[in-house]
Amino acid sequence: MNANLIDAAVARGIIDAAQADRLRALAAELDGDGVIGAARPDAEGRRVEARRGFNGVTIAYSAGALLVLFALGWFLVDRWTELGALGVLVTSALYATAFAVTGTVLRRRGFRVAGALVATLAVCMTPVWTYAILRLVGEWPSPELWNDPVIRRQPWIATRVIILELATIGVALAAIRRVRSAVVSLPLAAAFMGLLLHLGQALGDPRTAWYTGKYYTATCACLVLAIAYLIDRNQSPDEDHALWFYIGGEAMLLFAYMFLWNSLGPWRHALPLTALAFLVAALYLRRRVLLVGTGLAAFGYLAYLAFDVFERVLALPVALAGLGLIVIVATVWAQRRFPTLVERVGRAGGPGKKRLPAHLVAAFGPFAIALTALIFAGREAEERTVDREFRERLYRRRAPMPSEPATGNRGPGTGSSEPGTRNRNPRADSTRPRPVTPPR
Repeated sequence: MNANLIDAAVARGIIDAAQADRLRALAAELDGDGVIGAARPDAEGRRVEARRGFNGVTIAYSAGALLVLFALGWFLVDRWTELGALGVLVTSALYATAFAVTGTVLRRRGFRVAGALVATLAVCMTPVWTYAILRLVGEWPSPELWNDPVIRRQPWIATRVIILELATIGVALAAIRRVRSAVVSLPLAAAFMGLLLHLGQALGDPRTAWYTGKYYTATCACLVLAIAYLIDRNQSPDEDHALWFYIGGEAMLLFAYMFLWNSLGPWRHALPLTALAFLVAALYLRRRVLLVGTGLAAFGYLAYLAFDVFERVLALPVALAGLGLIVIVATVWAQRRFPTLVERVGRAGGPGKKRLPAHLVAAFGPFAIALTALIFAGREAEERTVDREFRERLYRRRAPMPSEPATGNRGPGTGSSEPGTRNRNPRADSTRPRPVTPPR
């Protein structure tokens, strides 16, 4: 479709900016025959790979990649002990090399999506051969030593997992520079989020992790979302590396909210603000995936009101239905009265113009709030941990020894605390001479 025609339609008011973006996206998906997902001709006129999108070719590619990962994982798990560290290293290195070579050949022949998927499989092999190297140099314990309390200590094993994640991040960044496909950023995002979590385990205090861990997870989630925004601002229009960071950040924030729910107290009523923040970000960044966070936060808060706060209030469903109707009417009124504002928000998601209203303040503001809550939670966790350890020591001192009889089962002469009795020593009673009764 002619780009000048779309721009002229927007200038004359025939279509708005959002409709123009959808038309451009549709024109990018259509090939010369007007069929979505069909193979497109290259510069020499040959039919090569179909364009990216939700079509049969992409589904087949994804199914094949999942089958390869499943088969590889099945083989390694089934033969892990028999192969040993050296066997795992050789096998994973051969698989990674084969994937890298196959991906390079496919990309050179014009199958960029297939080549990117195979390159992603090569990146996914990085933790396996890194683990084998750590086993060979003695930095990763063998399965027979996992009962050692030093090895099972969380900070110690977290430092070893960090090495796997750093290696995966490095290989993924190198692959992205060559492949330049968004699918390769999937293992990058997963390794980066795991790195943040394991850094907290390695550097944090294990004594207070039972309380501060959920606050730290929420802080990491806000940081991942802020980094996703920065990637979204600086990536090229034909790539979408920020998608997996948005998905991962939302998933981490959801789990953090679930674990924090019993500790929030009155702050639970701030959940609608979270839903509103996701909604505004979705409008300005043109990100449908952020609407998932809006829906989860909104319905989670409504469920809290329905099943906890207003459990016995019969008028709540009527009030919620009325509120929904008010939102619909207010949206229609805003579109009629403020078309300039609606058009401005719609254009905010154009190529190279994605920007939040307050930019970095809006992106890193939630991270600053979560970090502040983490600091205060650390102080409270220290007090609670000291109190819990004191109670445990006191309980161990008061608990009877296994060789001692219980207080409630004491019989006569063994220290009974009943009124009118005195504690006697059984051994002294047995050695005491008994009076001799004269014969009758």
